[in-house]
Order: sequence, then structure tokens, then C-alpha cells
Amino acid sequence: MNRLSESLTACARKIESQHLRHDRDAGVILVQVDQMARINNSAGTAAGDAVLDEIGRRLENFAGDEFGPGSCVERLDGPRFLIVPATPLALGALRAQERALHVALAEPIVGDPNGRLSIRIATALITRDESVAEQLLQACDQLARPASARDGAMVHAALSRDEVVIHYQPQYDVVTGAMTGVEALLRWQHPELGLLGAGPLVTAARAARLECELTEHAHRVALAEMAGWPRQLAQLRVSLNITAADLGDPEFAERFAAMVRAAKVDPDRLTLELTEQAMLSDPASAAEHLAQIRALGCAIAIDDFGTGYSSLSLLARLPIDYLKIDSGFTRTIDGSDRDRIVVRAIVDLARALGLLVVAEGIENERQLARLGEIGVATWQGFLKSGPVPGDQLPGLLG
Repeated sequence: MNRLSESLTACARKIESQHLRHDRDAGVILVQVDQMARINNSAGTAAGDAVLDEIGRRLENFAGDEFGPGSCVERLDGPRFLIVPATPLALGALRAQERALHVALAEPIVGDPNGRLSIRIATALITRDESVAEQLLQACDQLARPASARDGAMVHAALSRDEVVIHYQPQYDVVTGAMTGVEALLRWQHPELGLLGAGPLVTAARAARLECELTEHAHRVALAEMAGWPRQLAQLRVSLNITAADLGDPEFAERFAAMVRAAKVDPDRLTLELTEQAMLSDPASAAEHLAQIRALGCAIAIDDFGTGYSSLSLLARLPIDYLKIDSGFTRTIDGSDRDRIVVRAIVDLARALGLLVVAEGIENERQLARLGEIGVATWQGFLKSGPVPGDQLPGLLG
């Protein structure tokens, strides 16, 4: 921040007032919402603002319940919030509330159905002997910086304790309604907070440069589970996600092939998904890596299609089998002529290039009917099922 915002100024005045009344240092809580760019790009800034409004509402409820009437919650610059309790509290008392705050913010939010938001929480002690405004600015600056060592320790602990689990989002044929495949999605089985989305762990892995380790672990878990599935699941295609860091690893394709062979899984059943953004830094290298993966027998899918900046050039240059239409388009396909036209254009383009289309985020029968009219082959969404553990898939086949 280059200047003190009005909201931060208001918080500084409140803390200064507490210093005068109680003659004590005052602890505060800072909350930052990461990965907002994805929602803004896919669903629009209005949807992003709605997510932040909901976060603010939950924080106000939490502050009122835990710290009493008169507690202050201010939205700062960007996706950042500051909580000032009604009376000065020590850091220990605030840190004891961090877990409860994570739980309050862990419930799914409309506009973020896949749980991809990451919430970063930090505490800071604002002392009486220094400028309150400067201390708040420093605290906000520290929150914006990834704590690599702490994040690395968190990721290593989650991997070593087998807290990384896989849930599977079913995919269905638009015409027949049959389940044809699943997308394997990483989840964090936190020992204290319970099941969390992938966001917190992925954000920590990115900050600590452990994305490749996290991806490899998730792939090992999914492949091992596939190898033990009952016969009735043997025909399902399974989509695994990869990142830009994986594409930048020259040994990724070879290592992945070794994992598939060790698990004794037919590579023809596998699709590797990546976003357009993951390939933008070096499309030529990405094409080489994807060609190696495709040579194994795996298919390649572009996730969140339509939210990137070079879609057509990527389609022409990369070995691709599937396009996944981002939920930002399909969510309003039953009411918006503009979104319906965009989806139809994507389907026509894919058909001309010999690609199949998967629609994400289908939540009602009207959207599904529109997909049939437009010619989309496959869909996934909460209309039938959200992501579930693998042992629940047989019960969904019917």
C-alpha cells in the first residue's frame, strides 16, 4: 500500500483510542483472501465482489460472537480485512481463535463452488510506543508476503501424515445420463479443522515451491485408489490436474509414466488437465511435455477454457483432446443469450478441431437442457453430485 486508506485510518484511530482508555497494547487479526483473480476472470468482478462481501459478513458475525459488541471489521485495500476486538487482547488470546476463524470461513461460498479460495490469517500486536498507522501498514505488508518456511513445513507435514486425500467429481454423458468419468480433486484432511478444500494447501505449496511434490503425491494417491476400484468402476476415465510447475519439470513426464506403470493402471483411462494460464510462460516447452504424456496413451484437457488470453493460438499449437468450459459461462447459460452464444461458439470450434467438450458447474436441469441443445457431450456439477470419496462412486453409477 502506498498510502493509508480510509478504512485503515479508521482502524488506527480505534486502536489509539483503546491504548488511551486501557493503557495496553492491542492485538489485531488480519485476513487475506488469495486466488481472487480466478473468480474475477471466470465469473466477473461482480461475482468476486459478492464473495468478498460474504467473507466480510462472516467476519463480522465471528467478531461479534467471539470478541463482543463494538468489535470492528474493516475491508482494506484489495481482498484484505482487519479485525479489531472491542477490547485489547494479547496475541495468545487471538491465536487461540485462529482455528475457529478458519472453520467459520471454510464453508463453501456461492461463486466459489470448487473450494479453491485460500484464506490467509495472521495476528499482530499493535504497541503503544510506535505509530499505530505504521504498525498496521507493516502488518499488512507481512501478510501479503508468503511465509515460505512456514508454508513449506505445513506442506511437508500434510504429506508425511497422509492428510492429502482425493475426492472425485463425477462426469456424465449429456444424452444418456451415464457416468463416464471423474475428476480427481485434492482435499486436505486437516487434523483439527476437518476436511478443507485444496486452496490453503496449494497456496502454501506454491509459496514454498513444493507444487511438484504436492502434485506427485496427489497422483500417487489417486492411481493407487484406481488400482483397487471394483470392476464396475473399471471403465471410468479419471482426470488428474497438473500445474505450470509440473510442466516446467523436465522429468515430469517420465516420472508420471513410472507411477502409472507401478500402479498398473491403463493410461488410456487417464486425462491430464491443466489451465491455459499454466502454459502461457513457455508454450513450446509445454507442447513438448504434453506430447510425451500423450504418447503414453493419456488424453489432455484444457481446464477453465475461455478465461485465458491466448486460447486460439494454444489450440492450434498444443496436443489437446478435451476442452472444459469454465463454470462462469455455464452458470448463466440458461438465462444469458451472450453466454449461450459463447458456449455454442466453443462447441463449434471444438467440433471443427476434433475435440470433445466438458461443461463444468452444472447446477440445474435448465442448464443441462441447454447443453443438449448446443451439443455439449459431457458435464459435471452439483446437479447430480459434488466431489465424493472413491468408495462412494459405485452408489452413484445408477
